[in-house]
This record gives sequence, structure tokens and C-alpha cells, in this order.
Amino acid sequence: MKIVTATLSLLISISALVAQDADPFAVVESEEQNEKIESIPSTLAEAHEQLEKQLPAEELKKIDAMKAEEDMIDYHFRSGMGIRNTWGLWGDSPLALNMRELGFTHPDDMSSVILETFWCKRHGKDFRIKERAEYYRAYWTENKWPDKEAVDPDDKSEVVWSRGYEAAGRLHRTIYIGRSKKTGRLLAFENPTGVYVPDEKLLESLSNNAHTSRFTSGTTPDPLPELKANRVPRSD
Repeated sequence: MKIVTATLSLLISISALVAQDADPFAVVESEEQNEKIESIPSTLAEAHEQLEKQLPAEELKKIDAMKAEEDMIDYHFRSGMGIRNTWGLWGDSPLALNMRELGFTHPDDMSSVILETFWCKRHGKDFRIKERAEYYRAYWTENKWPDKEAVDPDDKSEVVWSRGYEAAGRLHRTIYIGRSKKTGRLLAFENPTGVYVPDEKLLESLSNNAHTSRFTSGTTPDPLPELKANRVPRSD
């Protein structure tokens, strides 16, 4: 059963793009749009149909001129939020349920897949749904936040994990940094390695911002700025 709305329209005409970086996927309410009832798509195929109907011709030309689906990343950052919110990907909309059936569990991933496969549709390419679903499954498995079992390996005390950093050397690799609640010492965690004491090289790399912050608890201060401030420069 389709969810119908009289006030939400996912896309706007090119004449309404008043800013240089205006979002063609922005949600705009107007009397004209209120008169045109749009259905929230229930499937990936319907999402593509909706995009083709509502995207301005100029935007479709830009997509058709793109050499690779990765170029759709610009739309992901500009428009992903509009797609996720308007089409109910954060909840249990029919489209969200369909994307979950296809193997995608996070709304960010869903909107990315919708946009990337839309490029594929326009260019006559295979959607590679199973390949994409496996990629995201591996990503979230590798980047799972440390659970209650991730304790200090020496005394089994609780660790307060504060932040995860993207790291090189392995696909999807994220290093989580936290402090022992009992001793205050820094500890690291990786999937599937587990908890370990980070060596000097890793700590120096992290404290020098060589890695990008990827995940945060949102409540626990990042220990690395303090680490960097208190670090004694190496003599070698």
C-alpha cells in the first residue's frame, strides 16, 4: 500500500535552484505541489521512476554525462538527507522495508544505493545488488562499535570507548580508542582482533591526525588531543 502525501515533493525544477549549490532533491512545499499528489515509492524500481519523473532535465543530463556511478557522491552529500527523510528510510516505509529485503540496513547505505543504481539504470549497467549488499554487510561487521565484552585484557575492567578512526592497511579498517575505567590507560580495539594496547607508532599516527575520525560515542571526550598535548617529542 502506498503512502501518499499532498505536501511533500522530493525534487524541484531547475528554475527554483536559486543558489549555486542548490539541492535538486530538496523538499519544497508550494500550492502547485500541493495540487500534485506524489506517492512515496515502495520499491527500488519505483524510486528510480520517481527520480526520472521529477528530476529537472538539466540534472538528468548531468547524470547521463557522468563517467562512473561514483560521481553520484555529490548527490549523496547534497541530497541524501532529503531522500532519507522524505521517503521514510529512517523508519518502516515500504521503500525502507524493500531495501532491507535487498540487504541494506542503514538509511545512508539505502540512499547511496538508490542514487548509484539510478546512474546504472540511466547507463544500462547491472545494479550488482548482491555485491553492494555484501560490501555494506562487511563494512558494518568490520566497524561494529566495541561491546561490553571489549574489556581491558589485563584486569578485565571496563573500557570507555570514545572514538573510532579510519585506518589504512585493510578494507573497512577502523581502530577504536578508549581508556580503561580502572587505570585510565589507552586501549585500542579492532574487529576481529579485539582489545589490545596500541604501540607508540599507532598512537603517534593517531595523535598527529593521520587518520580520519569515523565514529564517536557523542558523549565521551576524545582522548587523543590530550595525548598529543602531553606527548614528549621523540629525540630521533
